[in-house]
Amino acid sequence: MKFSAVFLVGFTIVLSLTPAKPVAQEIPVSGAGAPDTLTIYTENYPPFNYEEIGEAQGLSVDLLLEMFVRTGIEKERHDIVVAPWSTGFAAVRDNPNTILFSTVRTAARENEFKWVGPIATSRIVLVARQDSDIDVKDGLDFNKYRYGIVQNSSGDEALKEGHVDASNLVYLNSPLSAAHMLARGRVDAWAFERIVSFWVLQKLGYRAQDFKVVHAFEKRQYYFAFNKKTDPALLAKLQTALDEIRRDGTMTSIVDGYIPGGSQSLLE
Repeated sequence: MKFSAVFLVGFTIVLSLTPAKPVAQEIPVSGAGAPDTLTIYTENYPPFNYEEIGEAQGLSVDLLLEMFVRTGIEKERHDIVVAPWSTGFAAVRDNPNTILFSTVRTAARENEFKWVGPIATSRIVLVARQDSDIDVKDGLDFNKYRYGIVQNSSGDEALKEGHVDASNLVYLNSPLSAAHMLARGRVDAWAFERIVSFWVLQKLGYRAQDFKVVHAFEKRQYYFAFNKKTDPALLAKLQTALDEIRRDGTMTSIVDGYIPGGSQSLLE
């Protein structure tokens, strides 16, 4: 994999020190129909996107940069703002010329953004400790347990769609916090993306075999989410570039570079 030994320390520091309202860098954009500036937000959500040694990394980051190259858009890794998910979500929803990724495209979000994608397939699950007796067969079982979730995440939306009482939702500011809460028995389960949740647990020093998936929600897909006022011509150019990247095998190489063999499941 592409992760370095310093990632975990950097990941922890970034999650704890990221300011609530980061100052975003403006990226000059060239080409017909493109806006003058573009501000890009992402979060720490490895291996899709994360910050390491002060710059954005991850398979979704590499994909976006390749799309920029193919559409003539000037960019650098350090121009990507890594911020808490709720901060980026609100910024892109409310401000023109902005992008947020990796964003699960859901019915609730459909009309809040414009979309380019898909990036990959997402499977939101409930992860519990292996020694727990959690049994979730259907929606009626959801309210028996307490869940760790990141606000405005796809896990948050999945539980709300399942009509989970607010009193059973423990909101946390990062995947790191959720993983620790689960491992220490402070919550019964963690609602998050399957690959990301187990990756984070292992990076924190926990053993994957000490946890289990007790429920899987329907498969969804990650996209690049744009503010609704984004120029349609720019969206079309980027979508064409992404389609080419998928066809010519570049996307498979990017994914497998981070998760060997991962393209088989993520690109289905």
